[in-house]
Amino acid sequence: MKHTMSLYAEPFERVKRGEKTREYRLYDEKRQKVRVGDTITFYRLPDKAESVTVVVKGLRRYADWHSCYAEFFEADLSECYGSIEEAVQATYDHWWPKEKEEEYGCLVMEIERVGA
Repeated sequence: MKHTMSLYAEPFERVKRGEKTREYRLYDEKRQKVRVGDTITFYRLPDKAESVTVVVKGLRRYADWHSCYAEFFEADLSECYGSIEEAVQATYDHWWPKEKEEEYGCLVMEIERVGA
């Protein structure tokens, strides 16, 4: 199955270079449809004029952002945040409120750029 999603410029460029190998999302109705082997075309925000396609290599579900981030904090988040708690609060403040986390849980998609 093919999916589309958007990314801000910095993570988009990291996916494009093959450096970003995990994408963190709310496990909402849209992400519940994603399966290993599916492709995702990410469009660069804000204009969505550029895209990059990845294949989903793995899926990991979590009940909350804290447990999700704890597993990958050093590898993926420690350069941006001083602690797991700071990363969780930033998620609540900028992307998904705690109520959505409680409703859906979280998802880490292990990705690989097509043609990498």
